[in-house]
Amino acid sequence: MTMTKNHIESLSAVTASLPGCIAKLEASRAEIAGKMDALKERGLIYATEHMKDGKYLTLLYPIQPGEPRRREYVGKDPQKMQEAREAIQRAKDYDALAAQAIRLDAVLYDGLSKLQDAARVLARAL
Repeated sequence: MTMTKNHIESLSAVTASLPGCIAKLEASRAEIAGKMDALKERGLIYATEHMKDGKYLTLLYPIQPGEPRRREYVGKDPQKMQEAREAIQRAKDYDALAAQAIRLDAVLYDGLSKLQDAARVLARAL
């Protein structure tokens, strides 16, 4: 296969677009990390809520091997109940952002791998 001027121009155009793509991905990753830090700073609760007798909020934490299930009594104070529910939601939001960060890291790794392959292919021609 013969490399034409069009191929060279196309290759140059693709490589010229890479810094912008990389900068956008880096900004997205930083934004996700910032949101995760903010959520963590405000407090996360990894538990489910249980209404005891239909009026008292209790938090049930996941079972840890070899330990009894941890329960935390919140009570019926509307302010404390709301704070607990918000912390539970922040934990869910944090986990969703963490999954998004993992997917983005996978895309970045895949892009790096393919760029390294492309660099090796092009270097062989020199």
